[in-house]
Amino acid sequence: MHTSKTIIYTSEPDSLKESLNKVWKNRSLIWLFAKRDLRVKYTQTYLGLGWSIFKPLFSLSIFVFFGHLLNWSSNDLPYAVYVLTGLIGWNLFTYIIINGLSATYESGELIKKIYFPKSILLFSKTLVGLFEALISILLLILLLVYYDIQISSKVFFLPLILLFNVSCGFAVTFIVASVSITKRDLLHVLPYLLHMAIWLTPVFLSVNQFPAEFQFVLEYNPIANVIDSWRWALLDGMEFKLVWAVSFFTSLIVMLLGFYLYTHRENKIADRI
Repeated sequence: MHTSKTIIYTSEPDSLKESLNKVWKNRSLIWLFAKRDLRVKYTQTYLGLGWSIFKPLFSLSIFVFFGHLLNWSSNDLPYAVYVLTGLIGWNLFTYIIINGLSATYESGELIKKIYFPKSILLFSKTLVGLFEALISILLLILLLVYYDIQISSKVFFLPLILLFNVSCGFAVTFIVASVSITKRDLLHVLPYLLHMAIWLTPVFLSVNQFPAEFQFVLEYNPIANVIDSWRWALLDGMEFKLVWAVSFFTSLIVMLLGFYLYTHRENKIADRI
């Protein structure tokens, strides 16, 4: 005797557990969309995947040039090493936000034709961002070899640092995406906010270059904590700070809350595209 399982779809929003289960059941789509994005991104370009190498190198060269010109300090590290370790975390953070927010509008026709959890589009963009972060890490290894700097034994904490980095990006992306479903004003403002935020994070500036009365901003800035934790895991000479752990668990909680809010409103996306 065979029994069939009936699946009922309603307009009622799913619980957090149900939403996560739907993403897990459709996880193959995440990899499928990520491969599509990689093909589209580098199609009809002379450098192809070489752009993943050129872009961080170009950013690094610009910051290093002005860093030496303005005599910016780098906590006793070669300035190029200091900047690249900061760019790894910052670029992944901004990539998740900028590309995650545009993902639903780029796939508007697909969303109207078939049903799938819309958050999968945001997750797929993150895979592409992780791929580019891996390229930057390989470049950093070459730079460390050049300067004869050993990688710290704390490198085994990198999976947690990556989770910290990704959760900060998702926390912003899910909340902004859920708000922007009906009103897109924030999508226009956010790029400018990110351009300003880099000056409040130790990507190319060290903490001691900030006025003493403003250094607390870096202490409680989650993405500043992410970047410092990257340097702590990869290089020796930095002490672990408890505020990093607080920021880590806070980012996870905010990410889950943002995901819950997004899944409650994602049914409106198809009508708004």
